[in-house]
Amino acid sequence: MLARRIGLNVSYNGKNISKDIAKYITSFSISDAMGGEADKVDITLEDREELWMGDWFPTRGDTLEVGITKQDWDAQGDNAELPFGKFELDQIKNAGPPNTAQIGAVSIPNNAAIRSVMKTRSWEKTKLSVIENDIAAGAGLEAYFEAADDPVMERAEQSGQTDMEFLMKLCKDAGLALKVTDEKIVIFDEEKYEKEEVVLTITRGKSAVASYDFTSTIRNIYKACHVKYKHGKKASVIEYTYTDPNRANEEGITLEVNEKVESLEEAEKLAKKKLREKNKEEIKGSMTVLGNFLLLASNTINISGWHVYDGKYIIEKATHSVGSGGYTVSIDIRRCLNGY
Repeated sequence: MLARRIGLNVSYNGKNISKDIAKYITSFSISDAMGGEADKVDITLEDREELWMGDWFPTRGDTLEVGITKQDWDAQGDNAELPFGKFELDQIKNAGPPNTAQIGAVSIPNNAAIRSVMKTRSWEKTKLSVIENDIAAGAGLEAYFEAADDPVMERAEQSGQTDMEFLMKLCKDAGLALKVTDEKIVIFDEEKYEKEEVVLTITRGKSAVASYDFTSTIRNIYKACHVKYKHGKKASVIEYTYTDPNRANEEGITLEVNEKVESLEEAEKLAKKKLREKNKEEIKGSMTVLGNFLLLASNTINISGWHVYDGKYIIEKATHSVGSGGYTVSIDIRRCLNGY
């Protein structure tokens, strides 16, 4: 029998306090999201000594750096740490009896203008990566642009929006995803991650699956996307149709799009982007399984043994939890699209 052990490595304002608080921790969870929301940490502590409502009560702007550690997990000597980066304290909840403290932290800094200050400004003929850099610099964050195409915005107008809201909309319109984590803003192409090799196969009857559910959307799924745009000055029509390769021999409806494009190549990109936007939510699922460090947002996995739901999925969110039920990971997944 393995003496499996899972722990939490915690640094508070840069000082490692793992040993100091280990005896107080009763449970913790860390949520890792692919995009669209902040990563989160929740730590519940026994507080009979009333430390977290007294001398150890946190102050605004305090930070945590957290990672999960494992010892002798899958085999003797299987020791590793899964780091999740830096978080800023968001809230603390004190309750009782018995006295407990629940500390919450998020990956988007509270003191950053990126999520709290409404702004009005604009950019002319500017690449998305440049706008990202401008916003990141203003928030004291690093910027990473991980997409092959860097669209040029003819005019990007931020009107009474926070930087986060504005940048999120720009990314959605460009068919890209946005994540703020560990003091970084990352813009990336989900399709690129979907093409990566799977890190794990979850097999029904063999893998330790505590629960699952799958949902398939029947309506509002499209076979193809038809882009058509007429230039007033050129008096010419640019037209392109992209068909989902998995539905080429099926009956289905075509999504009609009339947006400005300058070339056939742009029309093709737009058709694929719009079709992906409509179809990517067709098959989704969630599972709770035995803890595994490979289950992280943006990684891909295979699902086997669930009949029509079998296939390759991308992890949209992974919540690693340790408590009375041991170490588990709850994952939100969606099936990868093929070809676009």
